[in-house]
Amino acid sequence: MKSKIVGLLIVLSALLLQLGCTEPFEIESQGYESILVVESTITNEMKRQIVKLSRTSPLESNSILFEDNADVNVVTNNGGFFHFSQDFETGLYISDRPFRAQPNVLYRLEISTNDGSLYRSSNVEMLPVVPIGELFADRVIENSENKDGVEVLVNTEDPLGNAKYFRYEFEETYKVVVPHPSPYSVEITDYVPFPESYTVVLTPRTPEEVCYTTEYSTGIIQTSTTTLNQNKVFRYPIKYISKKDPKFRERYSILVRQYVQSVEAFTFNKILKDLGDSESLLSQGQPGYPVGNITSNLNADEKVIGFFEVSSVSSRRIFFNYEDFGFTKPPYFQECEVYTLDYRKNNDPNEREVLRTSILYYGYQVISGSSNGIYKIVEPECSVCTYFSSNVKPDFWED
Repeated sequence: MKSKIVGLLIVLSALLLQLGCTEPFEIESQGYESILVVESTITNEMKRQIVKLSRTSPLESNSILFEDNADVNVVTNNGGFFHFSQDFETGLYISDRPFRAQPNVLYRLEISTNDGSLYRSSNVEMLPVVPIGELFADRVIENSENKDGVEVLVNTEDPLGNAKYFRYEFEETYKVVVPHPSPYSVEITDYVPFPESYTVVLTPRTPEEVCYTTEYSTGIIQTSTTTLNQNKVFRYPIKYISKKDPKFRERYSILVRQYVQSVEAFTFNKILKDLGDSESLLSQGQPGYPVGNITSNLNADEKVIGFFEVSSVSSRRIFFNYEDFGFTKPPYFQECEVYTLDYRKNNDPNEREVLRTSILYYGYQVISGSSNGIYKIVEPECSVCTYFSSNVKPDFWED
């Protein structure tokens, strides 16, 4: 018991030392060039479409430099006109009204920036829709890659041969159940520093123990059928989940979107991936200059990074549990040690001080308390799921 308290005191002290002794590490960039970065995929989904405009930033900057106050429009060869307005909360340009890409129509993106520069994409046509044939999960064991878990796989076929290039995105949603739900909200009142005393006020509440977390794919996931005998995507891996992954602990769902690409879009993304496979499709610090389908109207030599894509998309969702594959229950997201502290002990170690500090400054939750001053506490991530997730059950969720 004493060793646990001493350990907690050491951890708290070390964290304070780290916060007090950290010095900034500065990186200087050389030859920085501000280049317009354009990201947009218009799809056949009826929705408000999105265009993202930003500028490359110096290496020492981690922030996204959004291009503000631009005039953004998508025009078509049959007289269609769709204006995009900037949402200043997200920095994105969103179409004023919902629309969907239509077959046999040419689309072009036109941008006028605040400094008077004009940019235009080439005319782009949507390829035919190809539904995802199958979305499924299989156990995979690969000793060479140290894999033992589940792989989410896609099968797709276009017998007409119109679609040969495919890009994938996914949303994974998983259920979270905390191991030590707290039935109390806690407050420290009547604090007196010397001799130290205070009151722990526990108010009953409904434990926040079940939540749902959604995460989105990053990077570039794409494949082609051009080197295959048949125009089939067979068992293409979308996502690997280790049997020890905490996301797999309760219930897991994944939504996969399949985009049918043009050869130009596929090639552009392949160059981006070869340059670095960064988490952002268009990294601000990208080492190299991939040529897309957007050019400056006023200066043919001006660099523009980006690709305006019009793509048909289809999607599928599946659910599964670790039991479906014969696995044992994965561990929680972190170790959850419960500390038992006695308010009456205020010498060495000072359990009274640890109790107050842990609750006030580190968010520890009380999972049990008694009139004789004995409290059990645990880290908030182990007790209140809304500390890092959402307790709103998604409309699509199936238990």
